[in-house]
Amino acid sequence: MSTWKATKMINFQSMSKISGDAYQEVVRLDLESRGFMHLDTDIEKENTCCEVDFVADMIEYVECKGGYNGEHKRPGAKRTDNVKKSIANAALIKAERPEIYYVVYFSSKPKQGSYSDKMIRTAIKHGIVDEVRYLAYNGKEAVV
Repeated sequence: MSTWKATKMINFQSMSKISGDAYQEVVRLDLESRGFMHLDTDIEKENTCCEVDFVADMIEYVECKGGYNGEHKRPGAKRTDNVKKSIANAALIKAERPEIYYVVYFSSKPKQGSYSDKMIRTAIKHGIVDEVRYLAYNGKEAVV
């Protein structure tokens, strides 16, 4: 791999990480506005090798998939890899702890009828994911 390509990849990945971290903060504020008082972060669930971004009052287990919705960006549920990863994490965690209420936040809705849309609907139908919340993000704050 050329130095230029490696630098471009690092810059893309670091920008995605920054955007994802900022989105996680937006989700934290939303959880607090819903009345959750105690938010544990980056919790790995035993025997699953999977993490959730938040455990809210030991009631909701929350995964955040999103970032800035800008030019040439496909964050949130527009990306099938984001959707697949969140559903796989939920399935593994709920296989060990089926009583968990699993919530996924996405910064973008999937296109209706797309693979992402169908995967989300199937995961909810079969109780793999209990709830999906769409909270758009413009790079500075949640967009209502």
